[in-house]
Amino acid sequence: MKFKLLKVATVSLVLSVFTSSAFAGLIVNGDFETGDFAGWLVSQSGGSTQTVVPAAGDPTLGSSPTADFYAFAGNQSGPSQNIFWQSVIVPENLSSANFSFDYAYQNFGGGLLSPDTLAINNGANQQFRVDILLGTSLFDSVTLSDIVFSAVQTSPGDSNTQAWTSFNQDITSSLLGLQGQNILVRFAQADNQGPFDIGFDNVSIIAETTEVPEPSTLAIFALGMIGLASRRFKKLS
Repeated sequence: MKFKLLKVATVSLVLSVFTSSAFAGLIVNGDFETGDFAGWLVSQSGGSTQTVVPAAGDPTLGSSPTADFYAFAGNQSGPSQNIFWQSVIVPENLSSANFSFDYAYQNFGGGLLSPDTLAINNGANQQFRVDILLGTSLFDSVTLSDIVFSAVQTSPGDSNTQAWTSFNQDITSSLLGLQGQNILVRFAQADNQGPFDIGFDNVSIIAETTEVPEPSTLAIFALGMIGLASRRFKKLS
């Protein structure tokens, strides 16, 4: 019985020696400190402006919480659609993941509307949303089966003004089944009822992974440790 307990303890020791954790930020240029959209893909249609705004920011939104550059879409002269997205790979051996960002908006077009589309030429639309999509999805998809995680979606009855605020949530359960696969992190705005300014900043997905050695390496080391431990046990007994 003592020898069996010794083997279990030794294997546990081996696992603890070889197992380690690592943290990685998956988003490139999430704070827009390059002064442009480097790392991001963008789509713009209609009468609006997409830009990276410095310091004091846009007059309607002001500066971001960190008083630095942030992504902006607005100053519309007509109906518009603005979509920003980035493709990232969910790491293998994922143990945790956290999604965070800052955002603000100002709607000048009456009430908010949230149809199941980002189109601006097929019915009334006035919305802002942030989603994580399957990597195989179209960047403008709102199909439920394409959405891995929905972070923000404005709805009828919401306030027309959202001062800068932070979103921060654990998304581990949403990503565990997608290890090794691409996902799309998307910020989208659509309006055809009047001007609608949005801003976002400090976009981050921090992933923690657990590194485990190859089974063959672990087995060889474990056998060696068990052998040494058993020899010591015989001497003591």
